[in-house]
Amino acid sequence: LALLLAPVQAQERWYNHPELEWKSLETEHFIVHFHQGTERTAREAAVVAEGVYGPITKLYEYKPPTKTHVIIKDVDDVSNGAAYYYDNKIEIWARPLDFELRGSRRWIRDVVTHEFVHITQMGTAMKFNRQLPAFNFQLIDYQDEKRDDVLYGGPRMIVSFPYPGVNIPPWFAEGAAQFMYPEGRYDYWDTHRDMLLRDRVLHSNLLSFAAMNSFGKRGIGNESVYNQGFAFVRYLTERFGPGVLERISRAMSSPLALSMSRGMRAATGVEGRQLYRDWKADLEAKYEAVQRRLETSKVTGRVLTSDGSTNLHPVWHPAERRFAFLSDRDTGVFGVTDLYVYDFSSGRPARVATDVSSPPAWSPDGATLVYARRGTPAKSGARWLDLYAYDLETETERRLTHGERATAPVFLPEGKEIAYLTVEDGTSNVKLYDLASGRSKLVTGFNDGRYIFSLAGQENGLIFDATHDRGRRLYSLVLDSGVVNPFLRDAVPPGSDVRDPAVAGNDVICATDASGIFNLYLVASDGRRGYLSDVPGGAFGPSMNSRGELLYSLYENGGYSIAYLEEPRILEPAGVGYPRRDESRRPPAPAPPVETGTELAAGPYEESLSRLFIVPRLAVDYGTVKPGLYFYANEVLETLSLFGGAAMNSLGDTDFFLLFEFRQLRPTLYAQLFSARRHVTEQFDWYGYDGTDKLRFDLLEGTLGLRFPLGLHRFWMDATHARYREHVTEQIGPAQAGSFLFDYYRSTRLKARWQLAVHRPQYLWNMLPSNGFQLDAEVAAEHNLLIAGFKINEKYGTLGTDFSPNHTLRLRIDVHKYLRPRRGSNL
Repeated sequence: LALLLAPVQAQERWYNHPELEWKSLETEHFIVHFHQGTERTAREAAVVAEGVYGPITKLYEYKPPTKTHVIIKDVDDVSNGAAYYYDNKIEIWARPLDFELRGSRRWIRDVVTHEFVHITQMGTAMKFNRQLPAFNFQLIDYQDEKRDDVLYGGPRMIVSFPYPGVNIPPWFAEGAAQFMYPEGRYDYWDTHRDMLLRDRVLHSNLLSFAAMNSFGKRGIGNESVYNQGFAFVRYLTERFGPGVLERISRAMSSPLALSMSRGMRAATGVEGRQLYRDWKADLEAKYEAVQRRLETSKVTGRVLTSDGSTNLHPVWHPAERRFAFLSDRDTGVFGVTDLYVYDFSSGRPARVATDVSSPPAWSPDGATLVYARRGTPAKSGARWLDLYAYDLETETERRLTHGERATAPVFLPEGKEIAYLTVEDGTSNVKLYDLASGRSKLVTGFNDGRYIFSLAGQENGLIFDATHDRGRRLYSLVLDSGVVNPFLRDAVPPGSDVRDPAVAGNDVICATDASGIFNLYLVASDGRRGYLSDVPGGAFGPSMNSRGELLYSLYENGGYSIAYLEEPRILEPAGVGYPRRDESRRPPAPAPPVETGTELAAGPYEESLSRLFIVPRLAVDYGTVKPGLYFYANEVLETLSLFGGAAMNSLGDTDFFLLFEFRQLRPTLYAQLFSARRHVTEQFDWYGYDGTDKLRFDLLEGTLGLRFPLGLHRFWMDATHARYREHVTEQIGPAQAGSFLFDYYRSTRLKARWQLAVHRPQYLWNMLPSNGFQLDAEVAAEHNLLIAGFKINEKYGTLGTDFSPNHTLRLRIDVHKYLRPRRGSNL
């Protein structure tokens, strides 16, 4: 998720939000900050945080030294949570998570608990003082310089080795955060997680112990780090007890603990690699029975398209044998999907639109596809999900809504209105869009944190699947009255997850995990009920046409593909799914009722700057040992940041820089200061006397500027002043000496820069860019004065620098176009 959201986070750094009015809720152990439109979420977060504080801190025998800041944000259509354990700060996006590789939870309960485990566990595992995040070691060497008036050539070697204050691999950190604590009920080992693990085991594709130590993987690889980490942590707690998590974390807090495998041995008596092998053998034995049964009885149909790892939401054309679906076949990034139309006559999909984020919908006449995707950034930087319509005959796209945060559109039977979902303050609601007027109206009035995932139209209303606590349930909605009722409550066992409703005439098809594996389930109007699929992985997102042909999204062998059942039939229920019910995957007892902390008083936000963090640095630079440090501090909401560094060697050479950002206004204001001092000693012969020149060079440069975005465009404007000075101390023979100080370069520069970068997220794009373009233009006016010699000041009779003007008007234009290599090329 962090990798998927990296472009969003980079975008956010460019957009400030002076329009937000921040307030705070303070509890015994937390301070929750929120802006307008997120108060319900913030109050729920405050109650959840206080509820889990005691059990989590008891498990890890650690309490944060100060109150933990929790920041609730809702400035874009993304879902995420992040724990900054050195800052003792948590950031949470209010929009609930909708991710094809995860089950469904009540978002705030899950994410607040998850992130606070990170805060606590990492605090337990810290090797040094909280204000010392790391130590940094560097080795820098330079090319030989041929010019006598240049001290150093360009760098030919830069080696940096950070020694971190926390050395916990991601599988253990994320596994522990998902495990939460023994009585924790906001996350659990569900059917989705079992599906991912079972699929890897059955295909002999389990991530190795080493591979679980890093992200940056293709397809489902990053999620597998989370998933296998959770499963391995559960195994460890079952074998050694929950306290093993604290013991491993504590063992890794030793400054000499570099190996996770050895840290696990210190905590358990068994090497981590051996524990991994034991766990793997246990998994293979567990899933062997499933594999034997499925070899003879599985019903999956025919796979139509499987390129990429994400092929989702197939939807039949109303009359023709073609269908629309989403796929990442051209991006290689899980979840970054385009819209395609597959035609049975050609057997090939054709791309219709890019960056589509929710199931598509056909108009009743089949001439138009409606879908949701992100538009260009608004003034605030938000890229809201909105509805777009694509005319297949004219091949043109039209935007229908603006700022509606819309997903999951469906046409009502007459084709005059589109029902869709929207979300605000962590709660979903249903709206209707009138195609004639272009206006939307609210149908439901939920304000309780429930999240709706998909819609299906029927004659007198809608069917939708939603999460209020954990798992999904189906509900019916009568559009005229707005009445909502449970739907198919008696069709599957209690506690089962039921999702992805689809209507075929008067029949309803859905996906359910009642058998222990997600399979398709039919509820026919004539009373017939039963499973239509029996798959080893999972079956989701069904769509049936008037001919009775069934499409769905099949998870198998590490990805989702589109599968086709020409003549689906109802299967014997006893032979579907697991050979026997696996009780370990059943949801835990119901969580306590949702509380939203209505009694907490909200006050105005007060700015708070973090402590100064220091990273000691030891560098070997041009053959000298140069100790120093980096330092930084941030305001809690990151409206203010400070970052600097200093170093000095035994020669008195110094390096210093200071970077400052102020982000409370629409443009970001920044200031930069750089200073360097170097000493050089030269010998010379003067009429038979040995002479020595001790030269000191002082370089000082400062910049004041601002930067701001405008849509996809980025602008910088800044002014820089530089002053380079030399101090000469000369000695001839044993007694004669003198010194002289002068400037040899002065510069003032005004610069403006523009950049437009357009590319789609793609696996390894930063290393092998293969799509999009970047335009970069810069204009600078430089007022440069460079030493030409020395002259006598006639007024004062002193010797000074004789400057020669070297003023420059500089224009630079860079154009980059990234091309995709042809299939079969060596790239």
